[in-house]
Formats: sequence, structure tokens, C-alpha cells
Amino acid sequence: MNKQTFIGIAAALILVSYVGISVASEAGNARKGRFLFRQNCRPCHMENPVGAKPAHYLGPDAKTQAEWKAVFENYGDLPCKDEWSKISDEDRQDIFRYLHDGAKDSPTPAKCG
Repeated sequence: MNKQTFIGIAAALILVSYVGISVASEAGNARKGRFLFRQNCRPCHMENPVGAKPAHYLGPDAKTQAEWKAVFENYGDLPCKDEWSKISDEDRQDIFRYLHDGAKDSPTPAKCG
């Protein structure tokens, strides 16, 4: 193997490693998370919930990115922890990505629409 081939392979491995790390740090699908949030969370967290549901309004812009991270790291401490336990880890990551990406301190804050 000559020097150019070795350098090319090394560069490709570094690039693949970098892409893998950046993809892992951006885990979750925000589009799917929006759907899942609407399906699983929004019924209780609407501005004007129907019935006597005790949960307050909660949309992506209700918290900062750091606050969303803390919520998801400690979801077992929430009053609705039984509902959270019904959601798969993958779906929970998707919901996190949607809320985190639309947080009030994100580049593109979003209200639950």
C-alpha cells in the first residue's frame, strides 16, 4: 500500500467517525417527535384542555434547551411518569429532539401547532 492510499483510507475513517459522532449527538427525529408529542402529550398539555385535566400548557417554547434536557434526564420524577413509561426510548428521543429544537432559546423557537 502506498502513502497516498494510506492517507486516503485514514481520511475516510476520520470522516466516517466524525459523521457518526455528529449524528449520534443529534439523535432523534424532530418531525416524528412533533407527531408523537401531539399524540401522547398534547391531549393533557393544551392551553384549554377539555375536562378537568390538571396539566398546564406545554409546548416546545415553554422551556429552554437546558430545561428540556433536564426534564428528559429525570422524566421518572414527573407527575405523568406512568404515561412516559409507555413510550419507547426511540420515541422519547424523537419527542426530545422536537422539543429541544423548538425551545425558547433555540435558533427557531416553536409553539405547539
